[in-house]
Amino acid sequence: MKKSRIIYQESAIEQVFQKLISGWEELAGFYNKEVKTDDEDPAGRLAYVDIGDIARFIVNKKKSGQTESFETFFGNVEDVLKHGDQYVQELIVIGLFEGIQNIGGPQIHYYRSFDQWLKLNSLKAWRALIDSWEGTDWKKSDESQKIMNRRE
Repeated sequence: MKKSRIIYQESAIEQVFQKLISGWEELAGFYNKEVKTDDEDPAGRLAYVDIGDIARFIVNKKKSGQTESFETFFGNVEDVLKHGDQYVQELIVIGLFEGIQNIGGPQIHYYRSFDQWLKLNSLKAWRALIDSWEGTDWKKSDESQKIMNRRE
């Protein structure tokens, strides 16, 4: 990934979450009500738990076909990934992307079903994550599966 100016940092993690939820009122409401509670000490919150909650929200929206705000959300993800420090980049890849891939279940073909919303850096990171777990054979079987589907 090309070096960019660092805007999002571990030391200001709430700024990361505010960027991720910006522009999507329903996600912001979920985050503010279900994830970030007022009575909670912000220093005691765990970013990976919070990003896991967001991953679950995204998966539920995908499963129900409610993807209208995915363009905005994944645009925000790209910005955070591109302008985040190493901790923030890992939070996006390991926390959000891996979370989505792990909890998607059989209803979501995670190899390619998010491609239309993932931007350049996000798509590279998404695929590198799959490669790290599965090697690269998935690309061959995925391509052959698409060819077979077109023939039917």
